[in-house]
Amino acid sequence: MKSLVPDEVHNVADRLARAYPYIKRRKEGEGVFSDTPLAGLVRAILSQNTNDRNRDAAFNALRAHFSDWAAVAAAPTEAVAEAIHPTNYAITKAGRIQAILRELQAERGEITLDFLRTRPTPEVLVYLQHFPGVGVKSASVVCLFTLGRPVVPVDTHVFRVTQRLGWIGDITPERAHSVLQEIIPPELVLPLHMGLWEHGRLTCRPVPHCAVCPIHAYCLFPGKTAPAPPVEEAIAYHAMREAR
Repeated sequence: MKSLVPDEVHNVADRLARAYPYIKRRKEGEGVFSDTPLAGLVRAILSQNTNDRNRDAAFNALRAHFSDWAAVAAAPTEAVAEAIHPTNYAITKAGRIQAILRELQAERGEITLDFLRTRPTPEVLVYLQHFPGVGVKSASVVCLFTLGRPVVPVDTHVFRVTQRLGWIGDITPERAHSVLQEIIPPELVLPLHMGLWEHGRLTCRPVPHCAVCPIHAYCLFPGKTAPAPPVEEAIAYHAMREAR
């Protein structure tokens, strides 16, 4: 893991924000910023090992098939799995979602996680991870997108990009959450997470498209597939994506 110069995180965040300016608008359109904490957690569970399109298809189908969360909790698990079939491992996720809903009903008398809005972030992270199938990434997603807390979620894409940048070294994705939390300023957590995610999804893939990489200069990956492109040209190439 390299020693970061003071401006590197800010420079990477700036380049990615200019390269992928459409990401926040897309996320707003998906509804992730307006979810309740419980809806955000269900959406996070549905997203595991599934792309965002299938996650949202499953989430929307779940809300269309059942009148409320109590109806989801009371339904046969197979019926919930059928509703969320666009996602992978539907029967497992259906059981986990129902277990969460039933626990909330039994322990709190209502099916809601709105009480988390006033809890300290460390407490929220610990609480969410006590549910079956909810790890640090899913809990962090709820904190960041639903509760507006500057918590860094590390998925496959964020892990790959930050490892190639030399920000996290040879560690596990679970450990990467705390390492990135220490080096990313709170005000950059949301925009940088979205930029890293989109960059890993489209450009810094397992076989990377280095010829159009706007953060090539900061990358330590030995398997680069092309020399560094002109930075502004690479940024413009990606920024025009919505128009293509």
